[in-house]
Amino acid sequence: MVSSTILHMAPPADGKGGMEKSKDKKKGVSTIVIDKTDTQMEEEDTPEEMWRVVLHNDEVHTFNYVIRSLQKVMGTLDKKKAFDICTVTHGQGQATVDTCWKEQAMKYCLGLQRQGLTASIAPDGKFEGGGKGGGGGGGPESG
Repeated sequence: MVSSTILHMAPPADGKGGMEKSKDKKKGVSTIVIDKTDTQMEEEDTPEEMWRVVLHNDEVHTFNYVIRSLQKVMGTLDKKKAFDICTVTHGQGQATVDTCWKEQAMKYCLGLQRQGLTASIAPDGKFEGGGKGGGGGGGPESG
């Protein structure tokens, strides 16, 4: 964010301008005019990219533990949706848990890792079909 403020001394009432003193009846009174420029937001030309939270299969944790961990970390997943994610993860080796902004994806990923699960994030554009996968699997494009 860029902002600037410029202070100008207003010319005295006699119109002589400049910084010279004037013998005016208003003793020592001068007016300060503040010109404010509009605050400019430095925006990127491209919108922020969505990121996927990806859960990776492991042979350590039970389905019940992973379901409970997904529900705890994500907060909005019901048991069936968490079970579906576990099934895809087990069958394909990985599954998309959620697609969201990068900052939120990082929070979800760290939460899953704190539960002992193997999770990562990746830009949504790296996946086949873009952001249409939701809770499905699908890995980064090969090639």
